Amino acid sequence: MKTDILQIHKNCLDFLLDWQAEHDDFYFVPRKINNKNRLEQGMYFRGNDDYMVLTFWDNADSKEFIYNINWSCDSDGVSSIELSCRDNAERVPYVVAVKELIEAQGKVFKETKPNRWRYFYPADRYYLDTLQDFILNEKPIIDKYLSSHVESGIPLADKELDDKYVKALPGYKGYIETIQKAKKTGAVKVKASDYIMTFQHNELSNAMVNYLKKNGYQNVKAEDDYVDISCNDSSGKKIFFELKTAKTVKAAIREAMGQLLEYNHYPNNNKADKLIIVTAHEPEKEDMQYLLGLRTIYHIPVYYQQFDMNKKKLLAEC
Repeated sequence: MKTDILQIHKNCLDFLLDWQAEHDDFYFVPRKINNKNRLEQGMYFRGNDDYMVLTFWDNADSKEFIYNINWSCDSDGVSSIELSCRDNAERVPYVVAVKELIEAQGKVFKETKPNRWRYFYPADRYYLDTLQDFILNEKPIIDKYLSSHVESGIPLADKELDDKYVKALPGYKGYIETIQKAKKTGAVKVKASDYIMTFQHNELSNAMVNYLKKNGYQNVKAEDDYVDISCNDSSGKKIFFELKTAKTVKAAIREAMGQLLEYNHYPNNNKADKLIIVTAHEPEKEDMQYLLGLRTIYHIPVYYQQFDMNKKKLLAEC
């Protein structure tokens, strides 16, 4: 059964940051290059729509686009340990040695390609359970071996990497301050991914308000009577903007529609002339067709606009 790969990313990030908060000198490698705004979409680790991989050791097989040593999870929820070294013959003996150390603990790998091996956890095991199993059982063995074989060229993730990439995740600093406060007060600890999404929403809202005020919109108000942003355009029309940090425009429309209709009409009102959903993502052709259909068939004045966070600019509505 296929699982939402973004939910897997979210759950793994929460798990690792929670673990890091409780264990000194625990480091992991998140996605380093934010190509196609993957981080904003919630892909905190390497991978695509079908799988994600994460590691605790900072080197990769450039031919296979995965790490030399990683824990992975496919979109069907099945997890595995992968070892790969198809781009560097000198590193192969070290990766083989890691494989043999893990196999000595009872996990037997299958060679899927020359110099690439994979051990599959039982399909009925929950992926966070296998991630914890990997951290508790395999990671210490691998750490010990690689620490004594620095010539392997596979260094352990460390504080420098953590400072550069993990702490650069949006909202990370606030999240850490929150969980430290929670420890002292006994309060329920916030999930890292939820905090990051809240941070991104606030960042988007602040940028939007600044843009609207500078570009002729009047009566710009944020968080007024539950509406994210309300204002009047240059022709005087009242607009409700609903901002979303959903991973796709389709998901944002799904989340926003009920809210916008309630804000505008409940219990029997018509407060705004236009309802506009905003994210930082570029819409797909199907998204635009869907909104056009809602306007044509149901006569709902709902639109979508992308806000370019790099240029701090609101793009054309559709």
